[in-house]
Amino acid sequence: MKRSTCKICHFSVKTCVCAHISEVIDNKTHIVVLQHPTEVSTAKNTVRLLNLQLENIHVFVGEKPEHFQEAQSIAKRNHCALLYPGERSQDVEKINSEQTLIDYLFVLDGTWKKAHKLAMLNPWLDELPQISFSKIPENQYTIRKAEQKYSLSTLEACAYFLKVYESMDPQPLYKLLQGMISEQTKFMPPHVRERYFDNDN
Repeated sequence: MKRSTCKICHFSVKTCVCAHISEVIDNKTHIVVLQHPTEVSTAKNTVRLLNLQLENIHVFVGEKPEHFQEAQSIAKRNHCALLYPGERSQDVEKINSEQTLIDYLFVLDGTWKKAHKLAMLNPWLDELPQISFSKIPENQYTIRKAEQKYSLSTLEACAYFLKVYESMDPQPLYKLLQGMISEQTKFMPPHVRERYFDNDN
């Protein structure tokens, strides 16, 4: 039997996050998400939350260049950067937004392995300047285990970038994330909840 889905937030009706949505954020830097297909149906994927909270966001699903033709068109026409910890990446904390213009930030959504695969399968991304973080904020996404100690969910990565680059208040995004965590865990048996909240991550 198919689960009932909220028509607004697209989460299950039982874990609807609509009550946790704040006023939509008018982010000046457009967020362009290249999402691995396996993430689309993941109940805990945070791109859904970004779609609810950010005014300017574009999500493209696929793996290969032919899946991202519209995204490639965006990259050719605008000042863009890729959020990726490569050897030539520049720390966002050292960027002056008045001197370095980023109209569109490209973000790879998937596990670290799948995000790396997306980068390798799409050489056109190599033409974009790379942005990374020198100070990783604490991971607040307690219900999805990070593959690396420095791993952040897509929402957290975008929130931190916008906070640093645009001086944007990220609290509405974090509030929505915590709301989703609350909704996702309220039906968990106590012994399952303990795995996420009573142990060190």
